[in-house]
Amino acid sequence: MYGFEVDGGFTFYKFRDIDGSESLTDGHLRWFWETMRKAGQLPVIFYDGSVECFRDFQALVRLNDQHFFFGFKDDQPAGLFWLNGFTAKSCFVHLAIMPGFHGKGTLLMGRGVLRHLLSVTDVAGGYMFDCIKGLIPVTNPLACRMAEKSGFRKAGILSQAAYLAAEDKSVDSAIFCAVRNKEGQEPADEIFKQGE
Repeated sequence: MYGFEVDGGFTFYKFRDIDGSESLTDGHLRWFWETMRKAGQLPVIFYDGSVECFRDFQALVRLNDQHFFFGFKDDQPAGLFWLNGFTAKSCFVHLAIMPGFHGKGTLLMGRGVLRHLLSVTDVAGGYMFDCIKGLIPVTNPLACRMAEKSGFRKAGILSQAAYLAAEDKSVDSAIFCAVRNKEGQEPADEIFKQGE
């Protein structure tokens, strides 16, 4: 089972290991699903309407091109994130924080996940990722602020790049990027400290 810890006592576990075996059960998926559903988070997290029921969520988690990680603190669901849109040394990340962990927990998990993703190496010692990207509808300004405080930099706005199923319309989205230390840029540790 692949897992990692971030500051604040949060531990994330990868749902599916490299060999294809599942590290968590359908019971864990149901626990997270019910936590998000009861808090009314589903239309915000899955704003495009692609996940409307538990079976949709199970199917998404099990897709080969989606890599889900589930976070716990004090034996409670704390957050989840998943990676997709992979290219050479780059991917998109989607992060959702469970109720009860908003605020400081959001920052700790956001920074910790980003730090982990930009520092993880393959078996040969090379970095897995150079750039982590996020796309957030501008109609969610809190998520946009939290992305920046977590270490992402706003790269720009993509016109009508996010479909909001609940409103049946496309809205502008902010594209965020976080990059490992490059010549002429701040070291990654300094980027992560922004907003503290």
